[in-house]
Amino acid sequence: MQTFIYFNYNNGLSEIKSVSEKEDYPVKKWIKQLVLALGVGCLGIGLTAISASAQEVPLMVGITPDYPPLIFRQGDSFTGIEVDLARKLGQELNRPVRLVTLKWEEQIDALLGKKIDLIMSGMSITPTREVRIRFAEPYLKSGLVAAFRAEDSKKYESKEIILNAFPVVAAARDTTGDIFLKREFPRATRKVVLPKAGDAVSELKRRSIDVFIHDAPYILWMVSENEADLAALWEPFNQEALAWGIRKDDEALFTQVNSALKKWREDGTLEAILLKWLPGKYLNRFK
Repeated sequence: MQTFIYFNYNNGLSEIKSVSEKEDYPVKKWIKQLVLALGVGCLGIGLTAISASAQEVPLMVGITPDYPPLIFRQGDSFTGIEVDLARKLGQELNRPVRLVTLKWEEQIDALLGKKIDLIMSGMSITPTREVRIRFAEPYLKSGLVAAFRAEDSKKYESKEIILNAFPVVAAARDTTGDIFLKREFPRATRKVVLPKAGDAVSELKRRSIDVFIHDAPYILWMVSENEADLAALWEPFNQEALAWGIRKDDEALFTQVNSALKKWREDGTLEAILLKWLPGKYLNRFK
């Protein structure tokens, strides 16, 4: 399978864009040398380059950039909570960071296959995922909430009403919302699994679905971009913890990441980054 690679330096981060490749990372030795040479060259033209020596191994971070405000593409660059934290982590470990774009369902396999070192893509901790990988300490608490058309706000005034009503309910494939959808909503007229969360806005607007279940940060962003048409019930159906996925045999990275998170909690770095993207009311609700 072919791998397309290009470099997008953005305050200490670069991107490796992969298209379902089966080859192992890091790529061939000469590619690695080219990456590092380009990183050093950026220093001479006024860009903020990665603070690492040419001998250091890049930290390969798997991302699925479709989850604002955690990780998403804006123009030619990635942005969001995960990007800010990846940049900080690279500085903390004194390692260059490479963002590897993957489909959501490829993340864990890529980690286990050593194509990436870390999953930083808004992944919730679940018992089934913990069978295959381990998680660092959570950096954000979340939960599943419901979005719907603004005109239906009075119809869906509590989670009990939504769970026992007769709407067409949807969730995104291979998410915790998908699992919750299949287990709950006994009276739903129909249960729909969307290919991706980004389809929910158009499906709600054209009335093919009535309710969309997904992580609270994403719903918050989605509703804020469509406040004239969409609303949400902020009473969560459950509590979830978001964390970074690491291979079970990578004890060194596991220890380093948790040490960095502990430091950021104590010095306020983590809270400052979260508040940049999420309102304080949200963070207080999920404490």
